[in-house]
Amino acid sequence: MVPRNDGDEQPVQAVAHALDVLELLAAGGPRSLGRIAETCGRSKATTHRLLATLVTRGYAEQDPETGMYRAGLRCVELGMSVLAGARIGDVARPHLEELNAATGEVVHLCVYDRGEVVYIAKLDSRLPVAPQSRVGARAPAHCVAPGRALLAHQPPAELARVTDAGLRRYTENTITEPERLAEELARVRERGYAINESSWRPGVCGVGAVIRDYTGTAVAAVGCCVPESRFGSAHRRDLAAAVTTAAARISADLGHAQAVTG
Repeated sequence: MVPRNDGDEQPVQAVAHALDVLELLAAGGPRSLGRIAETCGRSKATTHRLLATLVTRGYAEQDPETGMYRAGLRCVELGMSVLAGARIGDVARPHLEELNAATGEVVHLCVYDRGEVVYIAKLDSRLPVAPQSRVGARAPAHCVAPGRALLAHQPPAELARVTDAGLRRYTENTITEPERLAEELARVRERGYAINESSWRPGVCGVGAVIRDYTGTAVAAVGCCVPESRFGSAHRRDLAAAVTTAAARISADLGHAQAVTG
């Protein structure tokens, strides 16, 4: 447990207290509110508020009959995402390098996180004019190509959550209407890749395709990011072919049986 420090700022204390509860739940079987509060050294009222938040976010579950709390499935999902992300990076690296060498463009490896994509790997362009990005950065999934590729394969409930939260406009090309986004995602599923034409940053375009694991789940996306001046129809077709091939090969290495490796 994290020692209590009354000198900490309140937001930091709240995070530490929530982690205390979460780590306790993850360490064993179901526990009562009173037992959790006693073990963590907090009042029942404070502990109940923390548990309510964890339950809402899926990190804890409460048995409706006994009232006992246990760790939620979101903990498993988060842990698996971390492990998968680490493995995907290792598996994808040679294919990202091949894609980068073949296209000369910026190459990204991304994972999805609640309406955003996180860039977990990047290879720079060798060309003098290229978009700028960094590993660890985030982008709105409804705007960028890898994000649209991943959104196209999210459960309906997650897509509804994203659209209900509002589709923020970043440029004049940003899709902000749920109906238009649904149509675009249907096209992504049909052709096997997504396109971004200056939807997030003016003058920056891209192509993205999903990576699937052995269960067929879309666990990441690979993409090329290019300046608008190089995004003509011929280069766009070449990028789409190269990106989908890279995505299929990474998927095959992750055990996806239906991946076409070209």
